[in-house]
Order: sequence, then C-alpha cells, then structure tokens
Amino acid sequence: MYVDPGTGSVILQITLGAVLGGGVLIKVVWKKITVLFGKKDPNDPQP
Repeated sequence: MYVDPGTGSVILQITLGAVLGGGVLIKVVWKKITVLFGKKDPNDPQP
C-alpha cells in the first residue's frame, strides 16, 4: 500500500491532535475529580 507524504502528514496531525486533546481532557477531568474529593488547590488563596 502506498501512502504519499501528504496523507502521512495528515495522519501525523490527527494523531498529535488526539494525543494533545486527550492530555487536556485528562487535566480538566483530574482537576474536577480532586475538587470533588476535597483536595485543596495550593494555588487558591486562603481568606
């Protein structure tokens, strides 16, 4: 099967986009889970 460079580039971009998007999704979900279980964020100022 022949894959020309343009197709390979598109496949690479889709793969990298999926990996980076998954990383952002995990980061957002992880933050919500830690807030749900009451872990304090060290960056939050305390009154």
